[in-house]
Formats: sequence, structure tokens, C-alpha cells
Amino acid sequence: MNDQDLHYLLLTGQYYSNRIMTQRTRILDLMPGQPKILEFLYEHNGCTQKEIGKGCLLDKSTVTSLLSRMESHGLVKKQTDQTDRRSICIFLTEKGMATAEKVCRIGSETDRIGWKEITEKEKKKFIETFKKIINNLQQWEGSL
Repeated sequence: MNDQDLHYLLLTGQYYSNRIMTQRTRILDLMPGQPKILEFLYEHNGCTQKEIGKGCLLDKSTVTSLLSRMESHGLVKKQTDQTDRRSICIFLTEKGMATAEKVCRIGSETDRIGWKEITEKEKKKFIETFKKIINNLQQWEGSL
């Protein structure tokens, strides 16, 4: 592996970003995985467990485990969907909403650290290119 290999660069970027997020959200008494669920619910409050898994790139058993712990800590609540009684929707509690707002601020601060000394033009081009890379990897995975 070297610093020109895409897979190594992706791994390295994820490692440092995740490390900053984990260290900074630890003071909120959150376990790994919970911050991204809180961020997702902050933008998609009242969604299903399946939608959370897809949006957070987590498998069903991991989402189930994390939500169970989050519910016992008063961060989320489950409610039957009024339009489809077979579905359960996940909502942030008041405590969960306040915690999610803090997580979002930490995420924004982490982004600012990463974008330091990057111009808007460079940022825009990077995002455009990175989305293409993600799309390429998703297409390959779909061909398995």
C-alpha cells in the first residue's frame, strides 16, 4: 500500500474522520455508530429501521442493536406508522434531538478541519470526483 492507492487513501481518510468524531462524541456518552444514526434521524426523523440502515450503511442487526441501546438511553422512540400499521417508525426524543444537534455541530467542525486550506473550487471538484468514485464502486458491487 502506498499513498497513491485509492483504497488506502479512502481507508486513511475514514480512519481519521471517524477517530475525530468518536473522540468528540464520546463526551456525549455515545457508542460508535450512534452518532451517524442521530445525524440521519435529525434529517429524516420518523423513518424506518430499514431506511436508517440504508442511509447509514449499517446492516440490520447492527441497527437493531444500536437503536435498542439508544431507546433505553432515551434518545429515540418507536411508533407504529399511522398509514401502515405493520411498519415501525423511529423518532428522536427531545433528548435525542438535543444530542443530534450536538453531533451535527461536531460533524461540521470535523468537516472544517478536513477542508482547511482547501479552496471552494478544489472542494467542489473533489466532491464531484468523489461522487463519481462512489458511483463506480456501487456499480461494481451491484454486479456481484
